[in-house]
Amino acid sequence: MEALGKILESIDNFVWGPVMLILLVGTGVFLTIRTQFLPWRNLPYAIKGTLSKKARQKSSGGEGDISPFSALTTALAATIGTGNIVGVATAMVAGGPGALVWMWISAAFGLTSKFSECMLAIKYREVNEKGEMSGGPMYTMKKAFKNKKVGCALGWLFALFAVIASVGIGNMTQANSISESLHSTFHISPVITGVVITSLALVIIVGGIKYISKVSSIVVPIMAIFYIIAGVVVIFGNIGNVPAGLKEIFTMAFSVQAVGGGLCGTITASMMNAMRFGVARGVFSNEAGMGSAAITAAAAHTDHPVRQGYINMTGTFWDTIVVCTITGLCIASSGVLGSTETTVSGRYTATDTSIIIEASNVSDGKDANAKYEYQRDIAENTLTLTDPDNSSLVLAAEKNAENLVGTWSDASGNKYIFNKDGSYEYATVIKGAALTILAFETVLGKVGAVLISIAIALFAFSTILGWEYHGEKAFEYLVKSPKLNMIYRVVFSLVAYLGATTALDIVWNFSDIANALMAIPNLICLLALSGEIAKDIKEFQKSIKEESVAKN
Repeated sequence: MEALGKILESIDNFVWGPVMLILLVGTGVFLTIRTQFLPWRNLPYAIKGTLSKKARQKSSGGEGDISPFSALTTALAATIGTGNIVGVATAMVAGGPGALVWMWISAAFGLTSKFSECMLAIKYREVNEKGEMSGGPMYTMKKAFKNKKVGCALGWLFALFAVIASVGIGNMTQANSISESLHSTFHISPVITGVVITSLALVIIVGGIKYISKVSSIVVPIMAIFYIIAGVVVIFGNIGNVPAGLKEIFTMAFSVQAVGGGLCGTITASMMNAMRFGVARGVFSNEAGMGSAAITAAAAHTDHPVRQGYINMTGTFWDTIVVCTITGLCIASSGVLGSTETTVSGRYTATDTSIIIEASNVSDGKDANAKYEYQRDIAENTLTLTDPDNSSLVLAAEKNAENLVGTWSDASGNKYIFNKDGSYEYATVIKGAALTILAFETVLGKVGAVLISIAIALFAFSTILGWEYHGEKAFEYLVKSPKLNMIYRVVFSLVAYLGATTALDIVWNFSDIANALMAIPNLICLLALSGEIAKDIKEFQKSIKEESVAKN
């Protein structure tokens, strides 16, 4: 089982590697150019349409199950998740604060990808035997491709990967995040959390898209506003550091050589690192190009596919440009980036060629009172530790390091401290939710930890609701009937309990792989139909001009 876990982890790292990120962003760049930057030029129109009273109603002349605004908020429910809190912090530790800039860049081109997949989903949707709208990339591939065999095969693969992803990434990992957050902050038993999540999910999900959309249209705006207000308070509380924070964000985003210092603490990163982790976080957060949001968009009541495409496109704006930016600015201005916490302490004894570390106090999951033996070699401010398995760890000396005594750091910024009295400390860089909590606590104190825990719970639960609908429609496509949808809803809700009470890394890695593989048929579809996308968006430009003239 352990060997399988390592294999899946390796595959996961590969499919979410540079090739996939280049494909996702590259497709966005290509579509943006081919559509003559119309999604960018019409972003104000799209945002205005999203916030209008008309978007909250089913207007005459169109068809669909839910209002345009509800379709957007349900899609946002799936994308605005723990990644906006945890993922941004992790990206800024791994890629430096400059990663935030590359999140923005990936989101800018992601706007066009999101518009394209949602517009096509509405254009090629169909009504199932229950009178409900069914659509998404799988239906687009099946109906729009001239080669029907290829279209059906790609559609089937997309639907299969979507079902797998919905159970793992869209359900179990989210339930586990809620469970861990509430347990660490409020000491609530994971069993109790699991029962509550499952019960709430059942009540809402069994009602179908109309119930999910009603809850999402209320919960998503409230939780986003709640988080944004708290974030703005933190930013203004650290207003004196904001100029320096912004300077480091842009400097480290485009620095060819690794730089750090200042508000970054021990974090050092080059432009390549900032690009890699920023783009990855941006893509994973807003899911532009993945095709998932298009499934929900297909349920929208609209009179034109392009109009709803614009409305759903703003999901990328709200998710990355707004919510992720709030998290990033809070961290950058608070000065907590690069902070560490001691997770191992003990004693050490050393000779000229070896070192033995005896850990007496361990808080990171390792065995207490464990003994670690290494061969050591010091040369040019570099300490190399080699364990009995011949694995080497290379550490760089900090200013106070002299011979072995002093502080050494690895490539991730973790510190290895050898004191003169023979005591030893290992301090890990704080990242993820803990880093965001630390940033909020600089202004809000312990209330900051409570707010972040609540935000994680709300964000994660809304993701469960949004992904259920994605998985349900993909499942309906695979079995070619909506008759089994109720069974899927019940099973999906019950699986949340398993996610809240058990850590199943193999399941999560497997579903994460499926999540990445969803993108491949979807991107092929977008590129193959790029001419049709460009044609439709240009034709709708006339309607936008006519609407503008009519209002004036």
